[in-house]
Amino acid sequence: MRSQIVTLMAPEDEAAFLSFVFERPTVSLITDVRSPTPEIHHTRDVRGIESLDCMLWDAAILPRPQVEHIPSCDDYYLRSDESLIQFLRSPIKDTAIAVGRIALATGWKGAPATNPKTARAMTTWFNALGRWIKANFENSFVYASDFKPDVGSREQTVWAGPRAIELSLQGWKLKHDGPPEYSLHYFDPSEEADVLARYRAPQTLIVVGRVVHVGEVVSETLQKQVFRIALEQNAPFAEFAGPFSCTRPAPKVGDEVACVFNENILGRHAEPWEPREIKKLTPANRDRVLQGLRKAWRV
Repeated sequence: MRSQIVTLMAPEDEAAFLSFVFERPTVSLITDVRSPTPEIHHTRDVRGIESLDCMLWDAAILPRPQVEHIPSCDDYYLRSDESLIQFLRSPIKDTAIAVGRIALATGWKGAPATNPKTARAMTTWFNALGRWIKANFENSFVYASDFKPDVGSREQTVWAGPRAIELSLQGWKLKHDGPPEYSLHYFDPSEEADVLARYRAPQTLIVVGRVVHVGEVVSETLQKQVFRIALEQNAPFAEFAGPFSCTRPAPKVGDEVACVFNENILGRHAEPWEPREIKKLTPANRDRVLQGLRKAWRV
């Protein structure tokens, strides 16, 4: 079994979750995966704990986790991942809460990560925690741009606690693992259809033009180079200069090209479009290249 549940918890939500976890008297929270001694730091009193990378340990399933000494740094690292539940706590910064998770990796039958003595019990325990989260948390969210609030889509993989949702309705931001300019927005499940109708996908634009200037290579790895393009009359702008991804050989001055742009949905600059890809057009390949770009970018 390899599984995770993405969670988003305000401190009150975390307290409620851990209260359920600690109903098992043999369960402790391991507060660090690295230690200067072989001792395993664990507690059932989480007040004042600053570590976000924790483990849930049930001594009834695994009497003692293993640690490994790493000579290069003279520290001890926690092992026994297959017999512990990872608990990444939700980071909170100012008025923003980010996601955490619970996760379990017991490996597959016969794999080195499998502990046959604990695998079944760990799976049962993880499933019990998952049922509690899904019974007490909500996953009715739209993941939308803060810069263009009408750009967003349904998000069902994040389970947020009631206090986190309450804070979001008061102006706090709930953050996923994507761009920091995006946030999660809770909605009542009974209003899903009406809510989703108010959101749209980002726009992608494919236009044709001619290269009037070839600039510097921005990234050899990503094959990005600056081009200035004079665009056709039906384009929403007459000229554009910026870094495009291009495959070699790169277009030259005077070449007809197809340019792909994405809508600026992050607001990191003033221009309404983000340059993405550029391809040289010839009479022989024009239709094929344009058709391929439309298919690749779903335009």
